[in-house]
Amino acid sequence: MVGIAVKIIKNDDVNLKVISEATEAQSPKSEITIEGTKLKLIINGVDLEACIKYDECYLVFTTDDCPFEESLNIYLLSGENGRIDSATAFWPYGTGSFKLLGITDPDLVRFKFFGDKDWQIKIFKSKRFHIPYVSEPSGVWRKFKFWRSFGVSEVSSQ
Repeated sequence: MVGIAVKIIKNDDVNLKVISEATEAQSPKSEITIEGTKLKLIINGVDLEACIKYDECYLVFTTDDCPFEESLNIYLLSGENGRIDSATAFWPYGTGSFKLLGITDPDLVRFKFFGDKDWQIKIFKSKRFHIPYVSEPSGVWRKFKFWRSFGVSEVSSQ
């Protein structure tokens, strides 16, 4: 991804407005505004963990503020087209704490959430085929689709 403009957006420049609280059956929902632009979509989560701009897209991490069963919502968003791709890192009865470790390549983001391993997101230049429910590591969930715009993987801590 040569020539991709990448920058971490300060949390002050991103606003989540909660529109529905969590229930036993549903995650909390929020509207999102990034750098003064309100995106026309609803996402899961109430706490913004990080937002990274990739040219005209945003990689957004949110959590649901559930101390006993936290999940990490990962979105690749576009101001024009809305949600490009999404995934959730979740383990039943598990809890996690998000920490952005950094951008190691223009298209590779490392973070911690749960477990003793680091996680990484790789942004793809174009959509890639994947096999639902088989192509992701344990604890990563996606809606049933045969394509993705980013991959999630575990890496050993160094």
